[in-house]
Amino acid sequence: MNIKPQKGMQEYLPDAAAQRDRLMSLILETYTRCGFTRIYTPAVESAENLDKSDGGDNLNLIFKILKRGEKLEAALAKTPVDEKELCDLGLRYDLTLPLSRYYANNRNSLPNPFKCIQIDKVYRAERPQRGRLREFVQCDIDILGSDSICSEIELISVTAKALGKIGIGAFTVRVNDRRILRDSLKTMGFPEDTLDTVSVTFDKLDKIGADGVAEELREKQMPETAIEKLGELLKAGTITLDAMEGYCSEDAKPIIASLRTIIETSDKLSGSYSVIYDPSLVRGQGYYTGTVFEVASENFGGTVAGGGRYDGLIGRFTGENVPAVGFSIGFERIFSIVTENNISLAGSRKKTAILYKEEDILDAIARSAELEESADVTLVLVPNPKKADKIYTRTKNAGFDEIIKMY
Repeated sequence: MNIKPQKGMQEYLPDAAAQRDRLMSLILETYTRCGFTRIYTPAVESAENLDKSDGGDNLNLIFKILKRGEKLEAALAKTPVDEKELCDLGLRYDLTLPLSRYYANNRNSLPNPFKCIQIDKVYRAERPQRGRLREFVQCDIDILGSDSICSEIELISVTAKALGKIGIGAFTVRVNDRRILRDSLKTMGFPEDTLDTVSVTFDKLDKIGADGVAEELREKQMPETAIEKLGELLKAGTITLDAMEGYCSEDAKPIIASLRTIIETSDKLSGSYSVIYDPSLVRGQGYYTGTVFEVASENFGGTVAGGGRYDGLIGRFTGENVPAVGFSIGFERIFSIVTENNISLAGSRKKTAILYKEEDILDAIARSAELEESADVTLVLVPNPKKADKIYTRTKNAGFDEIIKMY
């Protein structure tokens, strides 16, 4: 039998597992102190819910679960076999869809607005590679039931507070509103039914540049006049919210004003990090309806957190519009930064091992109790004095900060 974990799935030795626990506890403690409460949702959701969730490319990465027993036999007996009829369940690809269903099912028992925490595993049928796992942890905070921009401001503040306590150094919070981008593209002359695909290309601006964006839009056969107007905007280099406003209709002015307030207020609260407008920020999930944000690490590169407003998702379950917005810390990315750069997490404790003989168990436990206030203490039995040196060496190699011999 194969002893290796499946591709894209990780297992962790004790030191790494302890580090993950400390990191998770640090994030959870920050969230709870800021008034958010933890919930749990199942890893398995109905295939119908997952398929209709507007999760963008993630819909192609769902781990589907076959029907069981007679239902599976009936599906297989059909000629030809309909693959869509073979599965009725799937593993969640993020925590937002399960939260939306959870809220719809339990809303009469929940406060309004509802501020919640989810720290749990999600699953995507990715092609495994560095930075892309099939099983990984997300750390979400969400505010459900409020359409106030205060929700965005609070989520940015709390997420930044958690990242600051982890100690990953400087970072930048990038903010946009999908409605502003869509309105500007429509005003430039892009057909309304192409706005999503144009937004996807625009999202690549930092990777392929203005010329690359124009080239890709021409390949998609977009109107040349619209491409030229977009080119005018991009030639300015850094695109400000004021510059974007000049390419928007009057309908977008209130949205621009709200986004400006979110950015300016969040920046005043920031202290050690910056909050900026990024018109190219789109994010891949189709369920986002307005504000979107990401956090980029300046010291280590890449995105370490992201989220946005998804006002329409809960309504698919309830038939009523329920405003919602969330922010998710990329736990695996943060964990790799912490471990690869030997970042010492707040609350880390000294690891002590007590090596003892069987007849000294009472004294060993008593000594352990004396040290537990300041250290994590492990008792290591030395059953045979002749093997004491080997046991000591193995214990030392396990990364203990202190080893106490009682033999």
